[in-house]
Amino acid sequence: MPLLASVILTMGMTSCASLFGNQYSSHHCSHTGPCICEHMTQSEYEYALRQLAPQKEDSTVDSLIQELLAKDYSLVQYTADERKRLVWIDDTVTETPGELLQYLKSNSGRVMPRDVTTDNTENGIYFYFNERPDGTPENLRLRVQYYADDPLRFEKLHFIIDGFDYYFTPTNIKRGKGKGIMIWENSDDALTSQDKDLVYALTHCEWAKLKIIGADGMQHVKMISNSQFEDFYNTLQLYRLKGGSL
Repeated sequence: MPLLASVILTMGMTSCASLFGNQYSSHHCSHTGPCICEHMTQSEYEYALRQLAPQKEDSTVDSLIQELLAKDYSLVQYTADERKRLVWIDDTVTETPGELLQYLKSNSGRVMPRDVTTDNTENGIYFYFNERPDGTPENLRLRVQYYADDPLRFEKLHFIIDGFDYYFTPTNIKRGKGKGIMIWENSDDALTSQDKDLVYALTHCEWAKLKIIGADGMQHVKMISNSQFEDFYNTLQLYRLKGGSL
């Protein structure tokens, strides 16, 4: 039973209108003196409301306190999603040969990115492959070209890809003298199943840095560009579409 109704009945009074009516319903008689209909007078009604107000307020405060005490204020530890080391995934190639060939070129059976050259006077890093007479590809290869006025005599490639280390040791390194004081060095090696993670990382990463490590601890450091990532990816996917595998 509602509290107001309980008080009213305890006082031996009833209201003229239902206690369950809307907020505009009359809950009392408008007489200011004794009422022959035995309903509450205006002053009695107002007094009853004043008596109930503190009780309602206390009840509301208690309810709010209990609600606040029941809340879980423990701190939740949120950590940003961390990138993981990329490893080879044998996923499906979604591009067609025609879509990939618009970014590649073929010179005497050698398929390579359009914007690179085998000229020793150019710095570069890219994948390429040679085609057999029947169109099937030979090994996917990694070529690195270094051209500067400071001899490096590089021996090892250290890739930092999305913050993770990948290493490659060239076995086919050539060196020579260019114009003036310039020198050139390059490596050209077939990639094997042991290099699958490196190949996948270079074609699916967000960023990569290459350290060409030379003799006596000398290093040449370069960031790999977005266009080079695209060249890696397009060459690998066409190689796979033509039947190549690592």
